[in-house]
Amino acid sequence: MGRDVTNDTAPDSRVGELVRHRLASLSPAERKLARVLLASYPIAGLESVARFAERAGVSPPTVTRFITKLGFTGYPEFQEVLRHEVQARLSSPLKRYRDEPQEQAAGSLLTDSLGVSRRSLQATVEQLSHHDFEEAVALLCDVRRRVLVLGGRVSGQLARYLAGQLHLLRPGVALVDTERGAPAQQLIDVRKGDVLVVFDYRRYQADTIESARIASTQGCSVVLFTDPWLSPASAFARQVLVTSVETVGPFDSLVGATAVVEAMVAAVLNRLGPRAQSRMQNLERLRASDVIGEGEPPGG
Repeated sequence: MGRDVTNDTAPDSRVGELVRHRLASLSPAERKLARVLLASYPIAGLESVARFAERAGVSPPTVTRFITKLGFTGYPEFQEVLRHEVQARLSSPLKRYRDEPQEQAAGSLLTDSLGVSRRSLQATVEQLSHHDFEEAVALLCDVRRRVLVLGGRVSGQLARYLAGQLHLLRPGVALVDTERGAPAQQLIDVRKGDVLVVFDYRRYQADTIESARIASTQGCSVVLFTDPWLSPASAFARQVLVTSVETVGPFDSLVGATAVVEAMVAAVLNRLGPRAQSRMQNLERLRASDVIGEGEPPGG
């Protein structure tokens, strides 16, 4: 039975995430195909069978077995799903706004929005790789590593929040300030072993993707927060945290991503324990002295 390729919110329509989850069950030759697909996603899968096989250095029959293991009836169905993903990836808020009914009462929108948010959180639980989440937490808890956080036009608020919370718990945390200059230029001093946490959601940003590439080539560990269609930055990230963006309006929701960020902060605090508590106490004392100083008369 074929897949429903008309519903771009169906969990099984995200080929990239499906491939990531099936990696362990693939043969060595099939894993070559998986790596090629994820590195040039989704373009590699939209080429001919012969070209896809050539990219990975395997035979065309291996491509057929790979596609079958993913649950597709054949290469045409596989490519049809990818084409729908491309359409969803490129879909702008304006286009989604035009495609939706315009007249709804405020109360109805509130009820619908909260209901969709609940479903989005559940979808995030199902889509998120717990293994990647645990690995990302372990990286953030290693205080020997510097941590940089980068967000995009909309997801920048998540980057600021994560950087601010991590700063309370451990040293060596910095926000890549996109208003200060090109983010890639701010990564010139990253060292092997540093961590770059990247947020990139559909209508992906070229400068964010380039930053992930540069950090990866310099030996930096890249942790990516993205949507189910997978930012091209996933080619440079070892840990990919997929969150649902389902919403009632034309703008993608950050509810799922926010919940995962808060869970990550809680997990880092839990693992660092007394070290994080001591740092928080020191910061509180510094803040208290600042407040007292502001209330005192000048001189003396």
